[in-house]
Amino acid sequence: MNFSDLGKLANVFCLFAERNAVMSSRTVQRIQKVLARAGVCTAVFTLALATHADAKPGFNPVIIRGIPSTAPASDELQLAYLASFPNGSLEPSVDKMNAGPMVPGDPLIPGSNPTVSAAPGEIVVSIHRPLGLSPDAIPAESIFAPVNFGPGSIVRLRATFIAPVGPYATTGGFAIGVGARIGGKDDLPLEPRVFVTVNARPNQLVRFQVPFGSVEPTNTVLPQAVKDAIYSTTDPQPFTIELTIDRKLGTGTAKLMVIDQVFSLSFTLSDFLADGGPTITAVGPGIAVNSNAPGQTASVHVREFRMYTK
Repeated sequence: MNFSDLGKLANVFCLFAERNAVMSSRTVQRIQKVLARAGVCTAVFTLALATHADAKPGFNPVIIRGIPSTAPASDELQLAYLASFPNGSLEPSVDKMNAGPMVPGDPLIPGSNPTVSAAPGEIVVSIHRPLGLSPDAIPAESIFAPVNFGPGSIVRLRATFIAPVGPYATTGGFAIGVGARIGGKDDLPLEPRVFVTVNARPNQLVRFQVPFGSVEPTNTVLPQAVKDAIYSTTDPQPFTIELTIDRKLGTGTAKLMVIDQVFSLSFTLSDFLADGGPTITAVGPGIAVNSNAPGQTASVHVREFRMYTK
């Protein structure tokens, strides 16, 4: 039998395998020898023949078939920007967008003392809520990269944090997150924005949520083990917040990754639409203190910030 015939036979076997045919182990071994000579489709064939009857106790196989990817376009994004803050520097180490260094924002609230300071391999972002401030005012400090993402664009933002400090054990009232907005250095409260945050509320209730930029309320309550990992004062664990903004579909996806757990929220964008809405001009991580914590200060270490685009 020549290799042309072997190739044809291999394709027949692959078709048979993809239809989940069940064969004896001896038949399988014979066919695998033929396929090895042909060099065609052996992985697909072998995976397709795995059945629950063949599995040993405790074995739960994940079967990956050799078919074209059907993943959404946003899963095909490439790293375009990385700021990892060596010696507290805001200069990116990867900048395919020519966005330049990140810029500290300013909430323009007197007495809020927005601060970005250097730490080894990270930066510390801090904000204060003055006494007597209107409940509607939310002082926040963020660092932003200047961008230009209009309708039809897709971008994924990802920031890694560690060691938040604030009134978690008492009043709650501070949030850490990553987001996108219009405007520049001045962080004006009425500007359209989309943010995803880990929000510490009274009684040590913590939510992963989308407080701005979603058509519908979107949140999930975090379990105790995750809260302990994030807010530990002796052994805090890093946590990563991710936001994907899809202006082709008008949707967003938020993810929180901490210890061995991942939390995900899907939502519909309220301002940054697929066929309209303003252009996103600033993206980055930050921290805010709301009306539950008057007179309180909150801070968090930021280890890195990434952007992924098409």
